[in-house]
Amino acid sequence: MEDNQQHKNAEKRTIGTIEVREADSDDMVLEGYAAVFNSETDLGHFREVIKPGAFDDVMTNDVRALINHDPNLILGRTENGTLELSTDERGLKYRVKLGAQQYAKDFYESVKRGDISQSSFAFTIKDQSWNEERTVRSVDKVRQLLDVSPVTYPAYAAATVQARDQQLELDEAIAVAEADTDTTVIETQTFTTMNLNEMKATRGKHADRFEELVNVAETENRDWTNNEQEEADLCKREVERLDGKIDRRQAHEDMIARQAQMGGTSVSEAKEVNKINRSFSLSRAVQAASFGKALEGAEAEWSQEAAKEYQMRGLQMSGQIGIPASALYRAGGADDFQADSGDGSGFVATAVPGVIDALRTPTMAERVGVTTINNATGNLKFPRVSAKAAGTEETEVSADAASGLELDEVTLSPIRVAANTKYSKQLILQGGAQVDAMISRELAAGINETIDKAVFAKAAAGAGTIIDKAGAALTAGNVFAQQKAVLAAGGDLSRCAYVGSPTCMEIIKLEPAVSSISALVNDGRVDGYNTMFTPNLVDDDANQGALLFGDFGLGMVLAFFGGIDLLVDPYSNAGTAQIALHVNKFYDTEVRQSGALAYLSDFVA
Repeated sequence: MEDNQQHKNAEKRTIGTIEVREADSDDMVLEGYAAVFNSETDLGHFREVIKPGAFDDVMTNDVRALINHDPNLILGRTENGTLELSTDERGLKYRVKLGAQQYAKDFYESVKRGDISQSSFAFTIKDQSWNEERTVRSVDKVRQLLDVSPVTYPAYAAATVQARDQQLELDEAIAVAEADTDTTVIETQTFTTMNLNEMKATRGKHADRFEELVNVAETENRDWTNNEQEEADLCKREVERLDGKIDRRQAHEDMIARQAQMGGTSVSEAKEVNKINRSFSLSRAVQAASFGKALEGAEAEWSQEAAKEYQMRGLQMSGQIGIPASALYRAGGADDFQADSGDGSGFVATAVPGVIDALRTPTMAERVGVTTINNATGNLKFPRVSAKAAGTEETEVSADAASGLELDEVTLSPIRVAANTKYSKQLILQGGAQVDAMISRELAAGINETIDKAVFAKAAAGAGTIIDKAGAALTAGNVFAQQKAVLAAGGDLSRCAYVGSPTCMEIIKLEPAVSSISALVNDGRVDGYNTMFTPNLVDDDANQGALLFGDFGLGMVLAFFGGIDLLVDPYSNAGTAQIALHVNKFYDTEVRQSGALAYLSDFVA
């Protein structure tokens, strides 16, 4: 039963080549490559490459040769010697001696006739890595090789199966395999995960190539050659396929845009989200991923939704566990995130218990009022005033002067932020709402720390007013100068707040008796303004403070692209009985209006 479940959860690939040979003893022998190294193949959501050495640790596995991965139709087995496995510079090679079963004879005849021409293998992954764009996954180590299988409908189109006479030399077989594989890779490499603009560009290339083939044949007054006909058919199929994907993607993005304009979700949808959130168990999902089992119930539903969100944005979910943006966010009013007036309804309601609420703990940047775009799609562009408009008084008939208004734009693109924490396997097995919430809070804290540091570092560097005290003492005039600068730039002081570094907090609290400072600090508020202190506004010097002031809603923008995903690694720390959890999130932040921010740095008591 356990072996059947492992086979059910295994990944299956069609990537190699295979031959069927007839031996002198009338035995039927199947020989070929189950996997080809360094052959890039498309899986729909991403592309994949099997790396040399991936099978080094599994050559002693008890592997079967099956038909269509069906355990009821076994052709051979390594344990009894009817299936032999080996590797060389090309890939994973296998040789199986077929038995006298009727289905084996029928299968051999089907391959010989050309009815079956491709093969596959089933495995689970131990180690993997991604390219920088997270569009290509490398399988570095296979954890378990379960079977090799000729198939009627392959997962990959790269493998071929051919029936040959026994006297055919092996080098000829490899040459045929290389030719078949190279041709197929050319055909499949367009099936990558693309955003809307990339899809349109790829469609245009195929359409242009089709038109070029037509024009060449007409100019030379001839029919297409066989190669030209095949290429034209491929271009036509790709244009038709991409037309459908473009229509679906465009409709989806239009729907998201309308949703953003209308604000919020339906009552029924919100109820469904809350229902799944309450059923979601992080420890249950981690347990399943740790043992290589498929997710079920709420955990499976949210992971599927998260994967769809990432794909729609041209991003790739790297973990086994996902939580979509719809589970993390609610639509809130215009002031829901402001420092003083916000009621917090833009975040998951506190009545929703457990992991989802903890994972969506807002950053300090959001709590001081930074404009936040949740569930962003594609690259975002925001207008920015680079030079203020100025009006002039004119007579009734005189010409008006140019205002001097200049605009540029801020662009936000997805940046991946990741954090990881180790937990004992015993804690994960313990499970429960309290364990889930504890783990979630720690994972969220790691993500939020990185985001807050990025937001406040950009705010400090991009502030319209920067006052460097160069080691001099803080004065009331410095604080008032910050407020004056923001007000002069058009900032709304009623929405402003202070953010101070750890040294800033120490300096302010150590000087309450000084007359020029005592009026500034009262109940933790600087000059009556909401004030937060955080180590994520980093001191330039351990003994010198830093203080940001501004209308953060006007001055900064923060975007989150989709939800979050978690990668469970039960292997790297197995020797200490620990499981590593890696949480990933895509975001970006930028200064929108520098004049709305003022930065005071390098001051002492």
